[in-house]
Order: sequence, then C-alpha cells, then structure tokens
Amino acid sequence: CGGKTTNAMNSTLAILPMIAIGIAFSSSACPYWLLCIIAPCCGFGGGAFASSMSGISFFFPKRQQGMALGLNAGIGNLGVSVTQLVLPLIASVAAFGGSAIGGKWIMNCGWFYVILLAAAAAPAWVFMNYMPSHGSGSMLKNVVAYLRLEGTGFIGAGVGVGLFIASNRWVSTSPALIIVRVFLLAAIACIVTLASMWFMSTKEIKEKLRTQSVIFKDKHTWAMTWLYIMTFGSFIGYASAFPKLIQDVFGYLPNGDPNPHAPSAATYAWMGACVGSLARPVGGWLSDKWSGSVVTHWGTIIEILSTVAVGVLVRVAGNSETPEKFFAPFLIAFLVLFASTGSSNGSTFRQMSVIYPPELAGPVLGWTSAVAAYGASVFPACFAAGLQGNFVDIVLFAFAGYYCTCLGVNYWFYYRKNAEKPC
Repeated sequence: CGGKTTNAMNSTLAILPMIAIGIAFSSSACPYWLLCIIAPCCGFGGGAFASSMSGISFFFPKRQQGMALGLNAGIGNLGVSVTQLVLPLIASVAAFGGSAIGGKWIMNCGWFYVILLAAAAAPAWVFMNYMPSHGSGSMLKNVVAYLRLEGTGFIGAGVGVGLFIASNRWVSTSPALIIVRVFLLAAIACIVTLASMWFMSTKEIKEKLRTQSVIFKDKHTWAMTWLYIMTFGSFIGYASAFPKLIQDVFGYLPNGDPNPHAPSAATYAWMGACVGSLARPVGGWLSDKWSGSVVTHWGTIIEILSTVAVGVLVRVAGNSETPEKFFAPFLIAFLVLFASTGSSNGSTFRQMSVIYPPELAGPVLGWTSAVAAYGASVFPACFAAGLQGNFVDIVLFAFAGYYCTCLGVNYWFYYRKNAEKPC
C-alpha cells in the first residue's frame, strides 16, 4: 500500500468512529451493543501505530533506530496521557452544542478528535511520499489494497466482538471465565484476521505475504513478541486500567461504603501513561548507547519488583479502614512500573531492528506491535475479574511471574555472554 496511503487512510478512516462517538453519546439511550460496535472501529488507531513503527524503521540506520523508534512511539503513546488529561475538561463545556448527560457533554470527545484527525490526514495526503519499493505507483490501487487488507482485520475484530456479546450472558458473572474468555477471543480474532488476510488477498499481495511470512518460521519473532507483550502490552493495558484501579481500590472501604477521603482518579489518571511515554525514547537512546538487551534486562527486573510492590499495596489498602494512607506508595510504585514498561518498549523495538534486516524488521515490528496491542483488552479484563473476585493482587503477581519468564527469554537469547543474537 505504501507509507503515504497507509498513514493518510488511517487518519481519514479513524474520523468515522469519532463521528459515531459524537452522535452516540449525544443521548443517554445509547445501547450497549452499539458501543461494542464502535469500540473496535477505533482500532484504526492501533493499526496506525503498528504501520508507523514498521515504516519508520526504513529511514534510519540501525545505530539510530532505538531513538528514532522510541521518539515515534513515545510521542504517539503520549496521546493516551493527553486524552486522559484533556478530554474530561473538554467534556465539561458545551463546546459543540447538544445536551449534557450527567452534567457532562461526553459527545465533545468524539468531535474533538474529528478535528485533530482531519488536521493529521490533510498533510498526510498532500505532503507524504512512498519508499521506492513500496506501493504500486497508483494511488487508487494503493487505496484499494489498503481497504482490502484493513477489512480483513475488521473481520477478525467482528468475530471477536460477536463472540464477546454472545458469551456475555454466561461469562460476566464468573471472574475465571472473564480471564479465559479474553485470551481466547484475542487468539481467535488474531487467527481469523490472518486467515482472512491470506484468502482475501490478490495474487500480487499473496506473494508479498509469502515473502514476509518467513518471519513466523524464525523463533526470534516469537521470542520478541513474548517480550513486547510484556512491554507495550503492559503499558497500554495498565494505562487503561490505572484510573479504574485508583477508584476501586481507594474509593471504597472494606465494607463497601464510599471512602470520604479517596483520592480523585481523574487527578492522577494521566500520570502513568505520561511517564511511560516519556520513558520510551529514553529507553531507545540508552539502547543505542549500551544495546537493547541490556536495557530490557534491567527494565524487566524493575518491572517485576514494581509489579509485586503494587500487588502488595493493593491488598494492604483493600483491607484497610484508611486506604488513602497507602495511595502515595501505590502511586510511586505504579509510576515506576510505567517507566520500566516505557523504557523497555524502546529497547525491545531497538532489539528487533538489530536482529533483522530492514526488509524483515518492518513486518516483525508491525506483527509484534499488533499482537501486543491486545494488552489493551487483556489487562483491563484481568483486573476487572480481579476486582470482581477480590484477587487483584493475585493478578499482579501473575503478571510478575510472566515478566520473570520474559527476563529468562531475554537473558538466554540476547543478554548473556555468547548469546545467540546479542542485540
């Protein structure tokens, strides 16, 4: 499709779900099933992230890719923090007309992003170019190829959403089934997408897919995917769950009564994503200086320790009549956790750009970032189950256990002396 088509179409089509949000949230009668349809349509943003990381890898030598990829992703991820900080303010005034719902003009959030996306799409269409070996040379053919491939992703998403809605009646009351379901749906959506991509592609695109599919036969693709789920998957998952955790852990007393001294989730919600986003280019820069595996190694150790610390504090605060006393150490531990996921985001992407030649690094970067993006659904679902079953601390300890396996993978393949792929 080419970089110009991909970036321009991502920004253009992402306007559609924002319009849908602006319309749907203009009424309190918006049905749940409609939200379940609009939500995956916002996946154009995730697709934009994966494609941009793949595309930018062609523009820089390997010695500079840590910083380049880190800056691209860090500035992009900063949008999560800006959203959490700015949108509540925008929803507080009648900026786009309409009636308030619960004292807030929630529809403003959609219309606000319509403006931002239009501002991003216009220069992409006018000023961006193609790499010499990318795209067909015909804008129409590139757009058609983009829509075909993008459509296969929405087939997978549609199947996942359909199964989610259909199973909600039996699953929603069982914490264990909630966790099992989110992993199953992520796997099913991924498999359906890959199958659709293959069977619905033209002969020309199939040849390109066949060339790129060699990455799936390389064990390092799977090793780096495992590591990147730890970094970016954790970052985006924690960014989604962090405000809700503050509210549920510190907003109530052990007997279920509201805590009159609870900290405001809205005041602190943006901090985690901000720290993680700013740490990402730092991790990339350090990786250019000392190697990605070194930064990933020590970042993972910090991630393990901070996750365990957050788990302990969640349990102690949940059992306390004055949970707000434990909020400060909770916040510090969680911000350290965000910083470690952010820095390791930068280092793992730098590792991939070193392990693979440019023609394969792009597909690997795109694959790993796409799979890790499932963290945005997996982590909040696990926390929701933990809150429902009163075992949020166990969820965090399980994540720490997974991070320990990542520490071992990185050590064995990339960090230790005489490692197979030192990077």
